[in-house]
Amino acid sequence: MKENEKEVRGFRLIFGYLGIFLSLIGVITLLPLFMLCFYPSEYECWYLFVIPSFSFIFVGLVLFLTLIRGRKKARFARFENSQLLLLVWLLAVLAGALPFYLGKCFGLMNMDFSESVFESASAYSTTGLTVFKDYVDIPNAFAPHVFCFHRSLMQFIGGVGLVLLLESVLGFASTSLYTTEGHSDKLLPSIVKSARLLFSIYIGYTLVGTLALWLAGMDLFDAMNHSMCALSGGGMSTHSSSIAYFRNSSGNGILSANSIAIEIIIMALVLLSSTSFLLHTFILTFKWKKFTKDDEIRFAFFMILLFSIVVSISGAMNLANINHNSFSDNLAESIRESTFYVIASATTSGFANTSLQGMFNLGKPLLFACTFLMIIGGGAGSCGGGIKQYRVFICLKDLWYSLKYRFSPSHQINPRTTYRYGKLSPLTDETVKNAYSYSLLFLIVFAISVIILVFLPDFDAEEAAFDVASGMSNTGLAATDFVTYGIMHPNAYPVALWTLSVGMILGRLEIMPLIYAGRSIREEIVFQNHQKRLAKERSAQDSFEDEEDSFKEEALKY
Repeated sequence: MKENEKEVRGFRLIFGYLGIFLSLIGVITLLPLFMLCFYPSEYECWYLFVIPSFSFIFVGLVLFLTLIRGRKKARFARFENSQLLLLVWLLAVLAGALPFYLGKCFGLMNMDFSESVFESASAYSTTGLTVFKDYVDIPNAFAPHVFCFHRSLMQFIGGVGLVLLLESVLGFASTSLYTTEGHSDKLLPSIVKSARLLFSIYIGYTLVGTLALWLAGMDLFDAMNHSMCALSGGGMSTHSSSIAYFRNSSGNGILSANSIAIEIIIMALVLLSSTSFLLHTFILTFKWKKFTKDDEIRFAFFMILLFSIVVSISGAMNLANINHNSFSDNLAESIRESTFYVIASATTSGFANTSLQGMFNLGKPLLFACTFLMIIGGGAGSCGGGIKQYRVFICLKDLWYSLKYRFSPSHQINPRTTYRYGKLSPLTDETVKNAYSYSLLFLIVFAISVIILVFLPDFDAEEAAFDVASGMSNTGLAATDFVTYGIMHPNAYPVALWTLSVGMILGRLEIMPLIYAGRSIREEIVFQNHQKRLAKERSAQDSFEDEEDSFKEEALKY
């Protein structure tokens, strides 16, 4: 590398780094074919993954080799990291959608482009809303194991994050990208070492979850997929009826299925997924006091306990009216189903242990509670989505302090503190401002999305709010059967899918990178236009001076 070589910056730098990510995305897209080692009868799907995978790898290598390889690279200018992150995630969604859509093009699957993008956006954003039709329990499904694993893998990668994965595998280090993707927890001084530790924790929990689910009666394929999706806070299942399928399952051939044990394990895994990775270090090092004293943990426990009690009671009352029997006859079933839904909503995981009608039978209080909990979301620095529990807690605590100190004497010192990550810290105005700002921005986007859906046929306000909350918080519970909706309303169907797809991506990236990226692109275009204008002015000036010199030379001849 030459010392005086000009640094690569601007769009060239962004697209050069994008090439590295495109190659990674291409490799990820190819991995589901590993399932052919165990299910060789599904070999017909191989080219549906090879075509997009090799295309992304090729384009990625071309961008990297021609733009930044061996060249001196500048640091990202302001908000350029947001541009790169947005491009990475959008192209990852496209890559994940292509195997579904190519299956449609070759007459092997029944998912159009809107459905394919929706499914991929739902998977990579760890949402779990789905229009998938080829589950392992569906007769004549096309390559069900390969495609179910494809969905689970996208959720798994989406939960940990593409940036964190690249930093873990290749040692690629970028503090700005790391934090922009939503990783607020730096466990070790080095970004790369922090990423590898987080990824190790993630993998470890997944393996333990797989073993636990297998012991509870799932077969190995189901156990692995459900563990991957649960730890990512996803919610996609290998079966069309989600976790409810295992109520009637005979087991894995060695152990009989215990549906209650399966549900308990799933709830434990999704609770881990919605807990900040830094707080996991307290769990793994047995620092229980620091873990249980954390304000976010206490707030989450209080919300889950309160809503579980309320909706269990209301659910039992509603089931009693439906079944025409007593409240006590339905209480146990209501507690089981309502608590599962409350935890699924509070952790933004999205698994369901009943049918859609079964969820409606628990009553409207459950729908309201789930909508409310999904908007609040999971823990900051976790796989959970939504506004995030810590932001909501900060807003509530600031309100409490405002009321508490409103009439205190002016000379009195009014401490404002929060217990976070094992220590008591002052609650700064900047922290409060950021919490209020993002909460308001999230609610504005939420309201706009709800209004769009309400204008579509067969979407009432309650169901629209529930579905949008599920999409933006990356949960995956649905009050609408989208496959049926597409059959009944083919014209409105794509509008609903694209509205929710945008909401899922915005929710996963927490909205701000899109705003920053848009502003950065505008500033870069303005700067480039200014540079071109200056270059033209200099060129015109030089041309004028040349003509003037030529005129003087001609004059001297005479």
